[in-house]
Amino acid sequence: MTELISRLEIKKVHQIIQRVDIFCSALLLQAWRRIYYIFNKQEVRVSIKERAGNCLRCGRCCQASIRCKNLCYDEKGLSLCKVYDQRPQLCSLYPYNKNDFFFHIRETCGYHYDN
Repeated sequence: MTELISRLEIKKVHQIIQRVDIFCSALLLQAWRRIYYIFNKQEVRVSIKERAGNCLRCGRCCQASIRCKNLCYDEKGLSLCKVYDQRPQLCSLYPYNKNDFFFHIRETCGYHYDN
């Protein structure tokens, strides 16, 4: 019984560590993408034209590190932005190049870059 409890505790610790790792990496990406955008606006404008695909309205990018206060969901479970017409520019630009993906949602994002 003690061995089972130890295994469960270890599993919980690993899950917590994984969540902290995802949170920290997403938070760092949030900071990096803002700094990158400030100093590379022209490059971002060019690379955004190469973006293919569509938003799936899953809302995962809006809560990749900290849940956006303007995120809500409709009756079908699709995400909505309460301030869509006045949302921050960086929200509308996600992802603005092939490196601007939160690693834990990259595979499920509707946007992609072929190059």
